[in-house]
Amino acid sequence: MQLPRFVRRLVIPAQVRRSLDRQVQREHPTEAGGYLDCRRAGNRLVATGHVPVDNDAADPTRRFETTVDERAPAFPRVFYHSHTSAASPAGMTNVDRKRIPEQHSLVLFAPDSEVYSYRCFKRGLARWHELPVCGQRLDATTYPLPRLR
Repeated sequence: MQLPRFVRRLVIPAQVRRSLDRQVQREHPTEAGGYLDCRRAGNRLVATGHVPVDNDAADPTRRFETTVDERAPAFPRVFYHSHTSAASPAGMTNVDRKRIPEQHSLVLFAPDSEVYSYRCFKRGLARWHELPVCGQRLDATTYPLPRLR
């Protein structure tokens, strides 16, 4: 009997990353968000596409809020949102940690509309754990994406 492997990293191929970056740039200074549609590849989640969703927050330049509905892809998936203020952390805020209902969350840090950092977090039993985020070339090799603390 083989036990299921834990997810150890998120891989975002170049075409998906470009699409995410365009959405963040288009919606800046409003925080952008949605879901990465993913497939499992061993101990990795590999993004195959993304589904943008509307930001329903009272102040969409400071927070991303949405309702999970039929637009969300089936599991495995990753919830993502951008932080667009230079005063925002490049990672998850305390509010993010409490409010995000998903198993995996990706934070795109984009204070000037350009994405500078990609940080993925996985919900654990007591707290969130950070996972490496990698890009993927056409030959399927991976490389680390920029990450700010």
